[in-house]
Amino acid sequence: MSWYGRGGGESSVEECIEPYLRLNPQLVKRRQDSTLVKSLEELRDILGVFSISELIELGRGNRRKLLDGLQLFVNQLVEKGLSPKSIRFRLYLLRSFLDYYEISIPERKVKLPKKSPRRIDRIPSLSELQRLIMATRSRRMRLLLHLLPLTGLRLGEALKLRVEYIDLENNTIHLPGEITKSGYPRDVPIFSELKAELERYIHEAKLNRGYVFHVNGDPEKPIPKNRFYEEYGALLKRLGLDMKTPDGSAYVLHPHVFRNWFRTQLEGAGVNKQLIDLWMEHNTGMVEKVYYLPQPEMIKAEMEKADKAMRIFGALYTPLESEKVKALEEAVEFYERLTELIAKKNPRLLKELGLSD
Repeated sequence: MSWYGRGGGESSVEECIEPYLRLNPQLVKRRQDSTLVKSLEELRDILGVFSISELIELGRGNRRKLLDGLQLFVNQLVEKGLSPKSIRFRLYLLRSFLDYYEISIPERKVKLPKKSPRRIDRIPSLSELQRLIMATRSRRMRLLLHLLPLTGLRLGEALKLRVEYIDLENNTIHLPGEITKSGYPRDVPIFSELKAELERYIHEAKLNRGYVFHVNGDPEKPIPKNRFYEEYGALLKRLGLDMKTPDGSAYVLHPHVFRNWFRTQLEGAGVNKQLIDLWMEHNTGMVEKVYYLPQPEMIKAEMEKADKAMRIFGALYTPLESEKVKALEEAVEFYERLTELIAKKNPRLLKELGLSD
């Protein structure tokens, strides 16, 4: 993406944007500066000017044309199928940038799409979580589906999780600000069931550093989100769990419901709600975030209280339990290969056995 106006020289856009970003460093921390630049460039093209500097001058001299351009900008985003939330956010970025240059855009002067009705999520059952984890054929996918509900991490945070962030000695995942939604670092507890699986996975994969969920043969390249969604969607269909939400926008068991399961389990175990907010990076208000500083002893006590609730497979994991899981994995792989062989050699027999549609 270009930072420069098409005809305004290489310094025109930088001179306009850099001072604004210096006063709004959180945009850069949250990697939202590129969204601002893209929106400015799209508005620039709509208005028919050659640089962001000219856009600012137009806004100061011809407010009516700027408002018309903003409305066209919104209409184009609607036509592209962006969600009302995304459109409102992009307009907010433009309005904030223009306000920095003393060009105010009244709220009601640009017609926005109506907010989408809030989706009502359903908490997955234990049996559904167990089926999802055990039915996947990928070791990485199995760990990822185990990790999401037991840590409350967002999908993007989990996919960017590096081995270096995992502190098994202190049962903590240290997330740096560059991968969190807020741009601030936070610590997430590792409960005993997940700890056993992380230890086994890291040991067997011989991972010393790099992304936990990486593409084959390259620990420094994380699995992209679209690849996860492809595998996850196929898994849901194979298990008959691919029901959609009433508006058809997502699967009922979309990845974010694992965060809901995490919070529900912790609250059911009586864990301090402010501590849960810290672990999940939920907004509790700036005053609470500044003044609520739990001591290590308090965190340890709350983790011990929560540990029994944060289990998907019930009993505490042991090395023997992990060996049983590994044996089950090998058995599943064997029967999958056997089924594929029968399908090639004698598809009629496969149908008689009830192993095909």
